[in-house]
Amino acid sequence: MKLDSRRWALVAGVALVVAAGVFALIRAGFFAAPDLASLWTWSLDNWETAGVGLSGEPVRVAHEPLALIRNLALITVSFIGVLLGTPRLVEIVTRSGRGGGAVGEDFVKMRRLIDGELGTILSLVRAHLDSNKTYSAALVKGHRDLAATSSPDQIRAAIVLLIAENQKMLRETEEHQRRLEDSQRLITQLRAELAETQELNVRDSLTQVFTRGHFDETLAREAKAAAAADRALSLIMADIDHFKKINDGHGHLIGDEVLKNFARTMSKHVEEKDTVARYGGEEFAIIMPSVSFIEAKATAERIRAEFETKKWAIKGGAPIGRITASFGVAQLAPRESAESLIQRADAKLYVSKSRGRNLVTVDADLSSR
Repeated sequence: MKLDSRRWALVAGVALVVAAGVFALIRAGFFAAPDLASLWTWSLDNWETAGVGLSGEPVRVAHEPLALIRNLALITVSFIGVLLGTPRLVEIVTRSGRGGGAVGEDFVKMRRLIDGELGTILSLVRAHLDSNKTYSAALVKGHRDLAATSSPDQIRAAIVLLIAENQKMLRETEEHQRRLEDSQRLITQLRAELAETQELNVRDSLTQVFTRGHFDETLAREAKAAAAADRALSLIMADIDHFKKINDGHGHLIGDEVLKNFARTMSKHVEEKDTVARYGGEEFAIIMPSVSFIEAKATAERIRAEFETKKWAIKGGAPIGRITASFGVAQLAPRESAESLIQRADAKLYVSKSRGRNLVTVDADLSSR
């Protein structure tokens, strides 16, 4: 996935926050001169490291393995979650935000919610880093107090302080974990809503096949991929015959039913990788990656044959009669553009129209263009 400068800046900002927090822990002595060998053992015994305190005095820091592992794991998981999730969310919102009207307003609302939730996650990460810094400082102070006194009461007080700080850290960790889980659930829900809204944005509201805008983007992408991989790409252009007469003679409601039925018939005869789109009015198109014009012609023939056999009648009225469609098929030629492919397939569609309609005409010219 390629990230633009805005997305890189967001990811880099998260990384800087985590890096700053870790640096603060190092300055506080929490990670001062660690004994790395102890991290690779199965022992859960406490260990000590030597370092320099904030005032420059030498100190020894006592480490609890379970607490250290817990804190590091939470920071790591939080950072990775934000790092992996942010670019994808930004990509979805940016790409889908092109819609207008009510759909566009939904995107603006969801973008604000996601921005707010990402801000919450960053705040939780910063808060947890601050908590770790405070906890580290308390450990340093407790160790210093223990080393400086031999009085049982003072030793007991230092131990009580360390226990209290550890319990506080546990409570804050549990609270941060709970809030992170809440944010994760909310972002998952928002991503699902974004995907649903994006799907509505690229689907024709009447026929439920893809829109012209989605068709243009998909064909440009597939033509580039086909050229790079030296594989076939075919395009079918289709048009319902005498559709204006259907609208004028029987009304737009009947015309809408014909459009929906034709879209369902086309979708029935293609694979999941293919793209069926409403190109405009009663004209439709099918993008067929890795399909030759011979295979595409066979698909168009199956659609044409099934559609012409349908029996149409107005509910409670007279039969409408047979309705047919015409087709034009072309395969992408070497160095050909997506626009040129559309023009060739569309030209063959009009050849079918001029020859009496209810036909499939193929442009088999694969010479370099």
